[in-house]
Amino acid sequence: MKRRKWLIYLLVLVMCLGYILYDSKYHLEVTEYSLSSYKLPEAFDGYRIVQLSDLHAMEFGRGNRRLIEAVADLSPDLIALTGDYIETAGDIPITKHLVKALSQIAPVYFCSGNHDWASGAAPDLRCAIEDSGGTYLGEQYALETRGEQFIVIAGVEDPNSYADLIHPDAFMETVSQNYPDAFTILLGHRNDWPEQYPDLPADLIFSGHGHGGILRLPGIGGLLGTDHKFFPEYDAGLFPSNHYIMAVSRGLGSFDSLPRFLNRPEILSLTLHCG
Repeated sequence: MKRRKWLIYLLVLVMCLGYILYDSKYHLEVTEYSLSSYKLPEAFDGYRIVQLSDLHAMEFGRGNRRLIEAVADLSPDLIALTGDYIETAGDIPITKHLVKALSQIAPVYFCSGNHDWASGAAPDLRCAIEDSGGTYLGEQYALETRGEQFIVIAGVEDPNSYADLIHPDAFMETVSQNYPDAFTILLGHRNDWPEQYPDLPADLIFSGHGHGGILRLPGIGGLLGTDHKFFPEYDAGLFPSNHYIMAVSRGLGSFDSLPRFLNRPEILSLTLHCG
């Protein structure tokens, strides 16, 4: 009788763990933030940015239908894709279809991640994104305008890209010199900006890479960083630095072979306000 009782307990435990793993892999969750800045032009008050990071070739519904619908429901003004979208060249069609659909919702900007470059197909990925209506930012910037007012959207390649890559501080200094008073947003995949470049001349940085700590503990946060260190500091959320706020997404896909646990795929939505 006792053995049967323990078997039932074990079965219930296995079912609960299975549900958590399934929920942590497929249940999309929207996290909403707001940020106020005196530098933000009045025309951009209420401007909403949706960030999608670390897809890792995942699909949420056929052709990422659920993901696309969730983004559309947020009515974003801009969509930021912050890298790690493919594992191999064979994953490019997934990203191409997604970017094409998202471009019908709002302007799409993309920066690369380390897995995009490790795939060996980053140049092909860039072509696919641009052919699908997105803007690929690799040490480049663009202006988003409303009437006569504008903000700057800049993006950098992942450090795993080119050997002669322009350092982010030098690149952003050029942007700052060209538009010294502009509200500037940077897309950069890695989430160590406050450690590597604490004085970067930007106002807002969108990053991913950390996968929310992979396994999240209630009331504590992420357990394991992608650098294999425990309790990473920049796992998810908003982090102030000397000159900017860094928004870190928990991402959408899984890190290597480690499953997400108590860590639902995240759609990050951030609304800008004047003041």
